[in-house]
Amino acid sequence: MKKILIFIGLCCFLNLQAQTDISNILFSGKVSDGRSGIAGVAVTDGINITHTDAKGQYKLLSNSTAEFVYITIPSGYDVPLKDGIPCFYVPVTDKIQSKQTCNFELKKSFLDDNNHTMVVWADPQIYFEEELLLAANAAKDVQALAAQSETPFFGVVCGDIVGDHPEYYDPIKKILADTGVPFFYLPGNHDMQLNVRSDDLSNGIYRKAFGPDYYSFNRGKVHYVALNDAFYVGRTYWYIGYLPERQLSWLQQDLASVPAGSTVIIMMHIPASTRKTQETEEMHKTLQNRQHLHDMLRPYHAHIFSGHMHYNDNFVITDHLFEHVHAAVCASFWQTTQCSDGTPQGYGVYEINDNEVKWYYKSLGFDRNFQFRAYPVGANPEKPAAITVNVWNYDPLWKVNWYENGIFKGEMTQYSGHDPFATDYINKNKHKFRYNWISTAPTEHLFYAEPSSPDVKIIVEVIDRFGNRFVEDLF
Repeated sequence: MKKILIFIGLCCFLNLQAQTDISNILFSGKVSDGRSGIAGVAVTDGINITHTDAKGQYKLLSNSTAEFVYITIPSGYDVPLKDGIPCFYVPVTDKIQSKQTCNFELKKSFLDDNNHTMVVWADPQIYFEEELLLAANAAKDVQALAAQSETPFFGVVCGDIVGDHPEYYDPIKKILADTGVPFFYLPGNHDMQLNVRSDDLSNGIYRKAFGPDYYSFNRGKVHYVALNDAFYVGRTYWYIGYLPERQLSWLQQDLASVPAGSTVIIMMHIPASTRKTQETEEMHKTLQNRQHLHDMLRPYHAHIFSGHMHYNDNFVITDHLFEHVHAAVCASFWQTTQCSDGTPQGYGVYEINDNEVKWYYKSLGFDRNFQFRAYPVGANPEKPAAITVNVWNYDPLWKVNWYENGIFKGEMTQYSGHDPFATDYINKNKHKFRYNWISTAPTEHLFYAEPSSPDVKIIVEVIDRFGNRFVEDLF
């Protein structure tokens, strides 16, 4: 009987040891500018959200599963930086004390951030040390652009910061910190820890390096939200595009404080949009529960920023919701100077004026007027009798016109095909590549027109949705 009681007691002890500790912790503190408290600042543990009172003080009932206490940086304040990354969070290292204090200090900005500029880097994806030098050269392009700006300027890295090599987190943080531009980060599928048992454990190294993997901040009148939609399924190396309920529940609370009609920008790695049908789309390339995200964004003028695909694409989902899929800053894994769709290495640039958002694609080493490549008759084997144009940041409000001997001939015809420059470059250089599988992919942002003769003078005119005109002569 005694042995039986000992056995039962041991089982109970082991069972208690396996239980998750959800002891209550009351977090409290103050958000201030060093002198006065800041009212109305959102404070969260990633589960629930509270707001500071008139004196900048808050109380947040949480539990010992919380990893961070963090704030939504309010408009009008500089982005606080530490070790090259925004410091808007406090790690929860003490899981025992039932009452803990977490204070946040912000600095009032000297510049009005109602007008501001942001850049979006997608997929730096550093696999090897020598690629850090290439990333540093790309960062100099951002630094030069920021030096020309008269408005507050910041950036975001939209996932796949590294290529399964977290030892490069610190170097890439330093490279971007040296630009003088504050960069926010969010994780991609190549920032995951592999061979862990669940998604909850897959971003431990990322969180240690960068903090929370979903959060929000304000700049001017725009509300920005970073999400983590690369969901690890625990099967060797596999993932899907998916937003867990914990994030969606938090997002619902976060957006509850954003007035309807505001501009909201969602940033995540895996796109919510695809040109494939539901039957043919691949789960690891598209957000699977995207309709629920779309529903939550319905009251706002919203944009989704994503990457992952290593090509450029734009989707007008509704009249109030636009998704920008950004080409990779590493192009084809630092082996080429263009992505699989012919988009040059580069990044998105967004110029915000109050609630209005304008944008363009910035190719590395080129100015903002480089928005397309045009190919004369005979240069594209897919359309040998036609002139062809690749307009990488095209959306349905752009115009792609052509002129023959000075006479306007109308809009060029859109088609799906391969970019001839990218194809030719890969064919000539693939023997030098680190990877033998690099190739081009079909894209929808190609256009063609057939001149009456190969000898006529051709002018290509591209007009973006904002009325900016770009012209190239083809002789």
